Amino acid sequence: MQGTTDNIFIFIILGIAGTFLLVVSFILFSIRNQNRLLKQRQQFQQSQIAHQKDLLHAIIESQETERKRIGQDLHDDVGTSLSGLRLMIEMFEPATAADDHYKTFAASSKSVIDKIVKDVRNISHNLSPTTLRYYGLIAAVTEHSTIINQSGKLEVTLVNDADELLQKIALPAATAIYRVLEELLNNTIKHSGASKADIKFAMNATLLNIEYRDNGKGLQTTNENLMKGMGMQNIESRLSNIGAAFLITPYAGKGFHITITCHAI
Repeated sequence: MQGTTDNIFIFIILGIAGTFLLVVSFILFSIRNQNRLLKQRQQFQQSQIAHQKDLLHAIIESQETERKRIGQDLHDDVGTSLSGLRLMIEMFEPATAADDHYKTFAASSKSVIDKIVKDVRNISHNLSPTTLRYYGLIAAVTEHSTIINQSGKLEVTLVNDADELLQKIALPAATAIYRVLEELLNNTIKHSGASKADIKFAMNATLLNIEYRDNGKGLQTTNENLMKGMGMQNIESRLSNIGAAFLITPYAGKGFHITITCHAI
């Protein structure tokens, strides 16, 4: 009887042990399966992110190529045609040398043509800044700031304490930063009511720091709503494409302030 009881006890222990091992095995299998699924999901997400970055890069490159083509067409075709028209007006001889009506017409026509040529040149420059390609980021930003200063719409001050690093910056990164600053200046002129904007380039080892601020009315909305605007989405996309980070200071009524940080090399 005692032996039978001992056997039953042993079977019970073995049954419990077997059940325990089965449960543990099932748990380990589930964990392993979950880890494998999680890893696959992460790989898929990383693949999607990489694909989106590639698409974004391709879109931005395509936009810049089209900007360059349109800018060159404006400069070469429209600009040349207008210059030819101005020359024709200068060469035309009136019926009498004292024809005051012709003199007024010629002066007015040349004045209008000169303005159109200047506008076409500015549009061409904004679409495809040749200064950026041939002379670098600072030269392009300086030229754009000068145009704005001459317009009287805004006083732009530029400080460059990162010349050594900026000489090494790749053209795609320089183009992205230029477009971002262009968008920021455009937003300041259109929406902020500011009279002054400051741009500062600084460096920390291989990190390029760019500060942009104006003395306008500042942010009148939350950062979340701000980022939904098309202009800020363009800024975020361009900075993301070159691996740059940015921080906006959310103080309404105290001007707009953004800090951009990126690896220049």
